[in-house]
Order: sequence, then C-alpha cells, then structure tokens
Amino acid sequence: MGFTVRMVPELLAFPHPIGFDTIYYAAVMKGGVVWPHWTALFTSSWLFPAISVSLYSVFGGDPFTLLKVLAPLLFGLNVAGIFWFARKMLGWSVRTSLFAGLFFAFQLASLRISWDLLRNTLGLGLLLFTLPFIKSVNSKRGFACFVLLSLLSVFAHEYAAVTLLFVVFGLVLWSGLKKEGLAKSKHLLFACSPALVVFAVGIFLRFFPVHYMVETNVLRAGDADYASVGGFFFLTNYLSVKTSVDWYASYFDLALSVVLLFSLLYLPYIFLVLKGFFKNRVLSLWTAPLLVGGFGCLVFPFCALEYWYRWMFMLVYPFTFYAVNGLRGFTANYDGGVFRLGVNVSERKAKGMFFLTVLLGSVYLATPILMGTVNVGVFAFNSVNRYFSFAPTVPYEDVGSVVEAMGWLNKNMGAGDCVLLQHAFLSWGRLYLDKQHVIVHFENDVGLAVDFALERSFGRVFFVWWNTPIGWYGISVPEGFVRLEDFDRISVYEFVG
Repeated sequence: MGFTVRMVPELLAFPHPIGFDTIYYAAVMKGGVVWPHWTALFTSSWLFPAISVSLYSVFGGDPFTLLKVLAPLLFGLNVAGIFWFARKMLGWSVRTSLFAGLFFAFQLASLRISWDLLRNTLGLGLLLFTLPFIKSVNSKRGFACFVLLSLLSVFAHEYAAVTLLFVVFGLVLWSGLKKEGLAKSKHLLFACSPALVVFAVGIFLRFFPVHYMVETNVLRAGDADYASVGGFFFLTNYLSVKTSVDWYASYFDLALSVVLLFSLLYLPYIFLVLKGFFKNRVLSLWTAPLLVGGFGCLVFPFCALEYWYRWMFMLVYPFTFYAVNGLRGFTANYDGGVFRLGVNVSERKAKGMFFLTVLLGSVYLATPILMGTVNVGVFAFNSVNRYFSFAPTVPYEDVGSVVEAMGWLNKNMGAGDCVLLQHAFLSWGRLYLDKQHVIVHFENDVGLAVDFALERSFGRVFFVWWNTPIGWYGISVPEGFVRLEDFDRISVYEFVG
C-alpha cells in the first residue's frame, strides 16, 4: 500500500526525479564510494548509500530510475513498520493496524520525509521494527532481533539512533525509579550496547576528527554557515544561520515559520491527537525529543537542535498512533457525539479532520503536475514552501536544460578552467561533468566564489544560472559575467572581469 501511494508522484514526474536531495543520492551512486575513510563507518549515515551503490553497480543504467523504485520501497517499509508497531507494541487488531498504516501513508509530513530524505526514511522504517522487540528482549530471538535492528538503525540515520537510545535509556531510568522490571532493563541495556558503542564512537570522531585527504574535483568556497554553537555540531544559532533553507531575518520570522509549518502539518487533525493520547512509555519517550527538536528553537533560538523542521516532520510517527486511537474512541468510548475524556469532537468533525488530512497529502502527491501547470499546491505557501522539497533543486521544466548546460561545459572547459556551481547545481555537476573539470561550490555569495577561483589562478571561470530570474535561492548574476550559451531559461556565463 505504501509503495503504491508513493509511486504516484514518481510516475507523474517521470522521467525527472523529485526532491532536492535525490540528485545527491544519484551522484553518490554514480561515484560508487560509500566510505571515503574508515571513520565514515561511524560518522556517516551509510546504510542507504551502501544499498543504492551496490544495486547501481549491479543494474547500472540511469540512477534516477533506480531511485524511483527505491524511494517508494522505503516508504512501503515505513507503512509496514506502522502496522508492525501497532500490532506488536500496542496490541491493536489487524484492522486497526491497517488503518493506521493507511492514515500514515496519506499524511503530508510522512510523504515529505519520503520525498528525498531517503536515509532518514530508512532509519525510521527500521526503528519502527526495532522498538517492538523491547517487549521480547528477554527471549533469545527477541534479543538477537533487537541487537541486529538497532545496529542497522544507527547505521541508517542519526535521528533514528538518537530516538532509539533516548527511548531505551528512558525506559531503563523509568524502571529504575519505579523499581520494576529491573531484570528486563538489564537485558535491554545489554542488547542496546552494540548500537550505543557505535553511536558513541561516531560522536567522539565528530568532536575529534581524524583528518584525511580525499581526491575530488569539488572545491568549497566556504560561504555557507550553519552557525554551530560552541563546537557542538548538532546545536544551531538560528538567528545567525544562513543557508538555502534556514535564513531568518528576526526571531519573529523564525517563530512564524515554526507556527505555520506545524499548523499546516498537524492542525487538521491535532484534536484527534489530543483526544487519542494514551499512556505508553515508548510513545511518550519517542514524542519528547521530537517536541524539543521541533519547538526548542522558540525557547532557545541561539542554541537549539539543528534542522528544527525535520524534528517536526518526524512527529507524524507518534501522532499517527494517537490520532488513530482517537478515531477508535468513537466505537470504544463514544457518548452522544462527545468523548468522555474531555476534548469535544463530534463524529462528523472527526471524519472531516481525517479527510482533510488525506486531502492535503493527496495534493502533495500531485505536486509534479500542479507545480508545472496551475502553480498551486502546498509549495504555494511562501512562508513554509522552502521546507518542502518539490522539484529536484530546479523546476521540472529546467531539468533538461541543466543537463544540456553540463554537457556543453564538458566540451568547452579546458584543463585549467573551473565552473562556479551554487549548492542547488552542485550534484548536477558531480553527476554529469567529467571528473577532470574543477567545480567551485558556494552557497550564497557568488563574489566570494569568484575571488576564490581567481586566487587559484584558474583560466576561464564559468557560471551556470538562470537567464530569467525566477526568485529561487536569492542569487542573481553579478557584474563581470557574460552569457555564452543559452539552454531555454538556463545559461552558461563566463567571468570577464
């Protein structure tokens, strides 16, 4: 079911890819490198790249075609994981568990994660299968399954690792304070120790990295700044950050973005979440770090967890179970149109919340058509559209032109030349430019990239950008560049001083 739903936008966008990071994954697949150094085994989310690189080495062809199958498969893994968690952890019936999977499959937040955050999608899918084995960790089978799946979750993505370890240590601490199930807590802590060791080594190597050299044709101009706080790579000063996604003029701008994104994602069914909330230690411990990550930037904007919007997207996992439980209440705990537990929600309103949520998800599924024709959809909300990855870093109509521009550069760049590529064009260059051509990568400041190239005495300095301003990324072609070749809206420029 999940695979079928997620295949819809892939078919609508065919043959183009969807999602910002999808180009990055295609470039990694073509590059064929999973671990540039042994430390990457602990410091990178390498499981999905290992799978995709291996499959690409076997099947070859167009990497985007393979990704059009892998992305829906990962979403299917997550939908199946929702069913598994509901059955094994919560003890729900098959029918209710299937309904939970269906509701998850059509939510805006879950679809957004699956769009191009493929490592995150894999990690969360594995996490859904890992957590229920907490209940059977005393058995040999449960212990072995938990050890294996917890390790795979850590290798898949950092957010899955953080969630897993927070839940495990929360359960152990909870049991210690309540003085109950201490033997089971010891088994759980022992089963989680391999994952904990890998995670701890990764943290250590991030604070004290082993420096190594990797031959590459990409040089970083270094203007991107994610404003890490005090050397802690996972904390961000949101009032100083300046990237393609995070760029806030004031605290009010940040707060407005947080409120609007949460409202778009969860306001349609938040009353079902409140009504369906029930005490479950695993779900409570899962929800807590997500709320801190999603809203912590409002309390401590100068020192909050990075990528607050990704934490907010992941709230869809526990919220799905609470909302479905709220819908179950109409048959199990319903009295005259009002729940006995306190939140006034009529059956008619509950159905309206459900269908509105599904409608928003369906609109997002139709993005490839809506974006290229009538220009309406979720991406039309200016305050939050930057958090939704729609097209593959450039509008669908420009994909072919970008590929043609890279082909032209392959034929016309000399050995001593370079091309300036903004972050949105970087993976296109890695994918289609020959390895002997040097790429100067920048994020915000074209002038800084030009100075960087001139200081290194490159011959000709090229630049790829739109010849018609479309308002993306806040960059315009500065003085000193002349247009050499046009490919519809995309042009190749050269710096002449």
